[in-house]
Amino acid sequence: MAYRFLHLSDIHFGQSSGTAAKHDHIRKALLADAKSLAQQRGSPTRILITGDISYSGKQDEFKTAIHWIEQLTAACGCHETHVCSIPGNHDCDRTAITNQARMVYAQLRAHNSSEMVQASLVEINQDGEPANPFLPKLSAYRQFASAYGCDFGSPSCPSWQHEFDFPSGVKLRLHGLTSVQVSNAEDALGNMILGNQQYMISEEDDVINVVLVHHPLHWFEDREEAEKFLHNNARIIMVGHEHVVNIHKTEDQFSHKEWVVIHAGASNPPEGAYGHSYNWIELSHEERDGSHHLVVEVFPRAWNSDSVRFERDHRKLGATGDSVKIDIACPNIKLGMAQKEQPVEPMGVPAVPFAAENTPLAPKPVTANPLTTTHEVSPMKVDSTAFDRLRYLFWHYLDWQQRLKVLVDVDALPKTANQPVPQTLERVALESAAKSTGKLHDLWEAMMPLIPENKRASNPFQRNDRL
Repeated sequence: MAYRFLHLSDIHFGQSSGTAAKHDHIRKALLADAKSLAQQRGSPTRILITGDISYSGKQDEFKTAIHWIEQLTAACGCHETHVCSIPGNHDCDRTAITNQARMVYAQLRAHNSSEMVQASLVEINQDGEPANPFLPKLSAYRQFASAYGCDFGSPSCPSWQHEFDFPSGVKLRLHGLTSVQVSNAEDALGNMILGNQQYMISEEDDVINVVLVHHPLHWFEDREEAEKFLHNNARIIMVGHEHVVNIHKTEDQFSHKEWVVIHAGASNPPEGAYGHSYNWIELSHEERDGSHHLVVEVFPRAWNSDSVRFERDHRKLGATGDSVKIDIACPNIKLGMAQKEQPVEPMGVPAVPFAAENTPLAPKPVTANPLTTTHEVSPMKVDSTAFDRLRYLFWHYLDWQQRLKVLVDVDALPKTANQPVPQTLERVALESAAKSTGKLHDLWEAMMPLIPENKRASNPFQRNDRL
């Protein structure tokens, strides 16, 4: 079986009105091309967006993005909640960066010691969200990401994880990292800061790590250590930002580790030298002669300005073939021969309208704990289709006053909350208090009158349901 991913980056909703008509036309063509691929290959397991969903981090840009992404998931035949995203520099609202925050950014970038930078990041994040200089610019993005369960695990570790199981028992673990904690008009190659709380991921037996990060690693001041951890412990790194399509496989002759870096290009780059592109990616686990491998097949798609449609990327692929297939050795997989069993359709998930081949197993939940202050993020069960739907509607169709009102009305706010930031309180209430106290039925009932009529549905929860 294979997990299928539609990999987009740099969509830039909200670009100059002078090019809006062309960008809208190309995005519409991308919908048609993705639908055709899904009909041929099967619906994607997830749509992955490696940053720059918006152009200037404004809420109305994300609203426009939501509408288009709903069309994309419908075209591909997958749930509208099956989206994972990370932020890019254009997802930052620079008007929300205070003078004090600019001073903090400048001081961090002026450090000549990586250890001092990492220590300063820890100290800043210990002050909590109200004083955090990194988060205000990402407020609109975080509301967008929260609907998909992709908000940050904590201020100190602004990342998320999502797991999928192969039938053999091997886990595919996605890590979404935030490359724009320190990001403003002074961004430049080599002065971005990733932070070791994010990149110090572990290699575990029978787990294949896949990392999503907007900026390629050479953009980071702490790249040397980040590369050591990510190249040794992750088999795939997916990036955006540079608006070019590239696929690089590397093998370290000393560690005998292999990894591949996949650049998505840009779905909608600014006008100029860059083309419009995206990737369809399929991942499968194979055992051959006692060795385990991750098979990565990438279908690069590019806009053809002559035929005015998306096609196979002729420039990258050459005269023949629609894809590039890469074999990655996975020495940390200790299992025996993979069991040849048919994957099971998740309970409660409607049948895909396309003839999907090898429909993947139900994913493990995105891990998120908004009150965690260490790198270890405790998993939280959010894999219910009904709860995914509730969360999606809560964040996409209610404004902040409506969200707080329904949480107050059903008495779902934490009794001992020590987080005064409304956005954090909302997520704690939705994903912790309401679930543990059986208020999901009441939340659904309170939300429905506030939701657009075409999105309303009967209540999937029973009274006192707990997830």
